[in-house]
Amino acid sequence: MPPKSNEYLVDTDILIEHLTFNSTDKDSYLADTYLEQEIILRLLSSLKILGLHSRYSLLVPKYKSIVKNMNDALMCVVADYNKLPIITLNKNKYAGTKLKVYHPVDLKLM
Repeated sequence: MPPKSNEYLVDTDILIEHLTFNSTDKDSYLADTYLEQEIILRLLSSLKILGLHSRYSLLVPKYKSIVKNMNDALMCVVADYNKLPIITLNKNKYAGTKLKVYHPVDLKLM
């Protein structure tokens, strides 16, 4: 059962899927009214971007033999260090990491 939290580490596969497959045209990202602008600003301000601190490199060896590439290892490190569950479209790529990993469907986001 997924946690009742509002904090997750969103895998880039979700962002790519949304930006490439859910966009019908470039105008869909433009706000026409003040209310739409306000909604977009609230959404963007609610997102917290986690940077890659140099100390994360110390945990990379823990994951680099479990996942397929360095990007996934870094996702694991950021999730582990910040104690965040990962949201991804491909839960299998984090199998064996012992991290909490969910698909958006698990959270009823799709």
